[in-house]
Amino acid sequence: MNLAPSDQAGDLRRLVEAQRQEVRQHHGSGLRTVAILSGKGGVGKSNLALALTCALADGGNRVVLLDADLGMANIDLLCGISSRFNLSHVVEGSRRLDEVVVPLEENVEILPGGSGLKDLADLDDTELTGVIDSLELLEDRADIVVLDTGAGIHKGVLAFALAADTTILVTTPEPTSVRDAYGVLKSLEGAPPKGKELLLVVNMANSDGEAREVAGRILTASHQFLGRSPVYLGHVLRDDSVGRAVRLRRTFYRLFPATPAGLCVRRLAEELLARWGVRRGLSYPPGGLKAFFLRLSRGFFMEK
Repeated sequence: MNLAPSDQAGDLRRLVEAQRQEVRQHHGSGLRTVAILSGKGGVGKSNLALALTCALADGGNRVVLLDADLGMANIDLLCGISSRFNLSHVVEGSRRLDEVVVPLEENVEILPGGSGLKDLADLDDTELTGVIDSLELLEDRADIVVLDTGAGIHKGVLAFALAADTTILVTTPEPTSVRDAYGVLKSLEGAPPKGKELLLVVNMANSDGEAREVAGRILTASHQFLGRSPVYLGHVLRDDSVGRAVRLRRTFYRLFPATPAGLCVRRLAEELLARWGVRRGLSYPPGGLKAFFLRLSRGFFMEK
């Protein structure tokens, strides 16, 4: 039986508080980074990133969504915001971080990325340290940074996957999407570095059974041929309300929270919070923002 929205929000808040206590007790304070990527475009990755950001914020987390798609950034179109500035202005020193971040709703802010993320690779050590120090202001205003990355297996995209604390790979049941998702796993050699978690979400599924069948094929193939496989986090059902929300430049999770897709995103958020230390003794301590940007800049540098 589905819980009422108010009950679900209460459950999320309790999960968030338990997670925070776990982090404070065992790992100290730290911001968590979550990269969302896909093997190909058209799988609903950006819509999912925006919806998941809002769902995580419902529990009391302060969440910043960083548009990290270096080629086709579109978060502003999906949520109806506009910004004159992006992260490149912070990197070049012409704007402060608080001038670039755009508030979306309570506990949710958008950080347009632009070319500023890749520009990190062009900085010397002193310049990079200065930029990262300025970005550390996010530690004071966010608990989680969600990164909506580009699609494909470009090294720039993979750099986000390897730098983030948690990576979520999005696929759909379409054969080309499944093939390309496996291509991402192969490029990552089956798993992120030790201490990172790699999760799989099946989007636009027609049923729970179809989603599990698709996930099973990917997990079996990656385990057999790559030696490691991601963890199946869950699915989002195909839902016409998603397209309606896009046309209205709003997230479907806010406009239509009780639709199949909205309820699925709620469950994904709950499972993420649970994985971060609440259930089953699992614990994935956040690495913090400075560690993330250092790893990211090295990943881009390796691309050259």
